[in-house]
Amino acid sequence: MADFPANPPTPLFVHTWTQWSSALDLYKIHGTLTITASATWPVASTAFYMPIWLPWHYPVARVFWINGSSVTSVNVDFGIYNDDGVLIYNTTSTARAGASVVQYVTPSAPFILPPGRYYFAHSCDSITTNRGGMATSTGTVARYALAGLLQEASALPLPATMTPVTVANVFFPLCGITRTASGF
Repeated sequence: MADFPANPPTPLFVHTWTQWSSALDLYKIHGTLTITASATWPVASTAFYMPIWLPWHYPVARVFWINGSSVTSVNVDFGIYNDDGVLIYNTTSTARAGASVVQYVTPSAPFILPPGRYYFAHSCDSITTNRGGMATSTGTVARYALAGLLQEASALPLPATMTPVTVANVFFPLCGITRTASGF
């Protein structure tokens, strides 16, 4: 008899600051992670791509991101790309709603991501917006690059195929997926 179940339950959510993302690598590189509730988006319409690894099939019921302390007339786009840089899903340009809250979007049909490597992508059309994420002086562009972050200019809405470059801005948005249709 095994000590561990053969099929452990999947977590309620996977986001850019969980153990399945490069945030853990970033933590190891500079020893601290501080999520700021109101980090300013560095360059308008720039997409940030954050690597994610899923060791199991994951049913996606909703996607989410953290809105900052001020909400202006701003649109964002959240997406999921496969390891080849092909868009699997995106919210399209979506108006931010609510200050200092988690904003959810429900796909028109839930879908399952098979085990593998993905990129969560997040883009915003304004630098006046505040976001939940990390954009502090303790991080450097080189550290973010070592953690695998990428970015792309003029990427709102998110493109069908990503053509990223090495990250050039110190910014790491908090965004992700959940298997729950409601709650938390």
